[in-house]
Amino acid sequence: LKSALLREVFRAHRHALAQDERRPVRSIPLQMARLTRVVPPLPQTERGAFCPVNTDSPGERILYCNGTNVLWRSLEPLIKGGEKPEDIFTWKGHSKRTTVAAMTPNSQWVVSGDVSGAIRIWGAKGDNVQKNEFKLWDGAVKDASWSSDSTRIVASGDGKETRACAIIADTGSKTGEVGGHAKQINSVSFRSQRPFRVVTGGEDMLVAFHQGPPFKYAKSHNTHSNFVNCVRYSPDGDFVVSAGADSKLCLYEGKEGDLLKEFEKPAGIAGSLWAAAWSPDSAKVVTAGGDKKLRIWDREAGAQVCEAQVGTAQLEDMLVGVAWPTANRIISVCLDGRILLWDVDASGAATLAATVDGTQGPLTCLACDAATGALIQAGGDGFIAATWPDQAPRKAKVGKSIQHILAHGPGFAGPPEAWVFALDDCARNLSLEGCVFSGEPVAIKEFVVGAAWLDQQETRAIIAGGKNSFHCLGVGGLEWSKPDAVPRRPTSIATSPGTGRMAIALERPEGMVSAGVQNSQFDIHLFNIGDAGSADGITPGNVLQGHLKEVTAMKFNPAGDLLASADAGNKIMVWSCSADGAATLAITDWVLHTARVTCLDWLAGGRRLVSGSLDQLVYVWDADKPSDKIKIAEAHKAGVSAVVSCGEKSFASVGNDGFLRVYQID
Repeated sequence: LKSALLREVFRAHRHALAQDERRPVRSIPLQMARLTRVVPPLPQTERGAFCPVNTDSPGERILYCNGTNVLWRSLEPLIKGGEKPEDIFTWKGHSKRTTVAAMTPNSQWVVSGDVSGAIRIWGAKGDNVQKNEFKLWDGAVKDASWSSDSTRIVASGDGKETRACAIIADTGSKTGEVGGHAKQINSVSFRSQRPFRVVTGGEDMLVAFHQGPPFKYAKSHNTHSNFVNCVRYSPDGDFVVSAGADSKLCLYEGKEGDLLKEFEKPAGIAGSLWAAAWSPDSAKVVTAGGDKKLRIWDREAGAQVCEAQVGTAQLEDMLVGVAWPTANRIISVCLDGRILLWDVDASGAATLAATVDGTQGPLTCLACDAATGALIQAGGDGFIAATWPDQAPRKAKVGKSIQHILAHGPGFAGPPEAWVFALDDCARNLSLEGCVFSGEPVAIKEFVVGAAWLDQQETRAIIAGGKNSFHCLGVGGLEWSKPDAVPRRPTSIATSPGTGRMAIALERPEGMVSAGVQNSQFDIHLFNIGDAGSADGITPGNVLQGHLKEVTAMKFNPAGDLLASADAGNKIMVWSCSADGAATLAITDWVLHTARVTCLDWLAGGRRLVSGSLDQLVYVWDADKPSDKIKIAEAHKAGVSAVVSCGEKSFASVGNDGFLRVYQID
């Protein structure tokens, strides 16, 4: 009887728990957030290194690496425009920075390598499950290639003793030795026909040939006088081409590995040839050059037939990767990650068909211009991009890590623009129409903790400085400064110009409260905005207490009657602000994040709040129904860094994975 009673109690307890878990999920009208647009990062490049760029066998998708992810994107939408979320796929199985990805000839599997010397083999279809993982060596994997039967893999890189190997994809068993080099092997290629051959090129200036399987060293050539950056077998297997840092392009016989010729150097060629790729008919070769030129060479003539200048020959225009997937299409990658798509005619002449621009690194800040809907995103690599609805991103360079972006709301009467704040302690005005900076940078002369609009016309912005100061930024530059405006260093700022309120979150006071217990008083100081044109017009008000961790983000809703604040723990609080300046806690139980909350923003209606965290989650909360929520899991690998409202039912987010994602609430 006692056992039966315990079982019944346990069953009832489980049922209650299940009901409790399900109850918060019910959400009317908050039901789901639908992903409507994805802007992925560009290929990750490194100055002085070859960037492997591959495609699938039909030439319909481009594969590249960024951060710890492997991406593929459909080529047709990149050319015609209108790229959709389903045209982009991201594989997130690596924990270290990825370096190369290649798909099998039968388009069933992908091998990807990373800086730790590991390769992973995973499905190109279905659930994209990982099939195998093999640790090859301690250094980075630089290049990888499949056999024509999609069963064998060769990889090269920077191991201490082993620098290249050939393995069976199903088991990881080695099929011979791939050696012959004394330094890093930059590139490797597999002959697609039997008898199988492997060619390698390395920093010891050698091009080495291996016969097998089992593979063994056969011969090498020291034709190059500098690093060999790329080696590639022709699609028909009859030829091999090598490209080097000495501007040389060399041709070899595919089966025996004999040197056939060195291509004639055209006038004016300089710098490294970073990458090479064959045309599908094995008649021509395209190279990516450090002299910012795309060059097409004829195999029979042994000479160049076409060259095309990239951009204005700036450093960012350097070509570091190239692929030739179909007869009339060439893909090249610039040092700043831009993907250039070229049309090629029968004679080998190339013309630029499309440019895919954007950002490369992790994104740290995001803003939305309410009048145009343009999203502005930036990160630590010093580039900022403006992404208009239904248009590709346009990019500008700051050169220093960008920390904050301040865009205009719907009431602004001027042209679309934004203020950009970087680690050089300067503010820059960005014109969104051309994504170009206007005027000279405004020196703030201290670290910018945050910035917000000070007046309803949005002609003045207030800056919270790292030295406890306030600065007012106007159209003509700094209008006034107020040193020692707060007693401690600010950590976050928010304003409501319509109600004349400003909130400043501060670090905790130094010292102990009692018996060696460290102070955990993280205050929010309210200020009244009187005359925005004078430092004396900003007067102190109430102090809000409640957070036990550093306050990391704050935001007033559009009406100014609610202030949301979040901290470095996982807590989000909502304060109700009255007309007399008082503020009381209205919501304290939004604690579902499991790590530092990095960002907040209210949707246009002012009742729904979006939050992002280092736990990779995005939540949408309802102030009228605090138990209702929308949860977006795995929104950004490595954490969400910024969210922004795009309307009543739309918002966007960016993260440390470099992605910009736009959601619609249905």
